[in-house]
Amino acid sequence: MTFNRRDGFQLSEEPGVWIAYERAIFAAELHRMTNFIAGIVAPHAKRTPEDEWARLVLEQLGGIRATLEVLTRMERP
Repeated sequence: MTFNRRDGFQLSEEPGVWIAYERAIFAAELHRMTNFIAGIVAPHAKRTPEDEWARLVLEQLGGIRATLEVLTRMERP
């Protein structure tokens, strides 16, 4: 991906470049989500196990994290 003021963001003509960029974004979001879960949500859920909000957030973010892991590791045919 490139950027210039006149044309804005431009993608390469090569699909492999798009996929590499997308995977890099998924990997960055996976890292961010994993840190958020481990550093904030999990301790919240541990301290207040009866808190329905913390439990729901932990479950939902766990699903997002799993999806991002699959997307970063998935091989293209």
